[in-house]
Amino acid sequence: MPITLQKSGDSHKIDLSKTGGSKQLTVHVNLNWNQQSNQNSGFFTKLLAGNSAPDLDLGCMYETVDGVKGVIQPLGGKFGSKNSSPYIFLDKDDRTGTATDGENMTIYKPETIKRVMFFALIYQGASDFSSVGGRMFFKINGEEVYLELNNPDRNRTFCAAAMVNNLGSQITILKEERYFSGHQEADKFYSFGFNWVAGSK
Repeated sequence: MPITLQKSGDSHKIDLSKTGGSKQLTVHVNLNWNQQSNQNSGFFTKLLAGNSAPDLDLGCMYETVDGVKGVIQPLGGKFGSKNSSPYIFLDKDDRTGTATDGENMTIYKPETIKRVMFFALIYQGASDFSSVGGRMFFKINGEEVYLELNNPDRNRTFCAAAMVNNLGSQITILKEERYFSGHQEADKFYSFGFNWVAGSK
């Protein structure tokens, strides 16, 4: 049974000293959502969001132990890399929510990462998270952690969902679930310090 982080501020620690063997530890993150989130929404919600199925994006802002910072997300085609720094890779951009496995990101060398803020962005198809049923699922060293994006702010389409911190002998997963108007506002809150420009897919 996965561990559920129910409210903002809930966290779970994973002791890396108990990994055992020589297998490389990875952090796997999955984002999934309801394909037909607007079918029961009101008229004005549908009008604002359009008739398309919701398109959510999984992304992250990261900082390595060496101080390198970056963003991985479908917007701008920044899918990362498995075999070179930052060793974080996003598998695809599920534009409709029809992929049963949603969108997936893997940290292949978590020991090189200082912190990663995982976010969900509604690119189109919904005006906020109240109807999309967003949820994240983490797998680390055989342990599973689950959280839902179930306390949304109205008309905010960016959710800073979870923070993963590398504390040397431990990795912690913290449920953030903070809602913002966009990347720049979230970046300011978490002090990554990026320069943002408009983008599209």
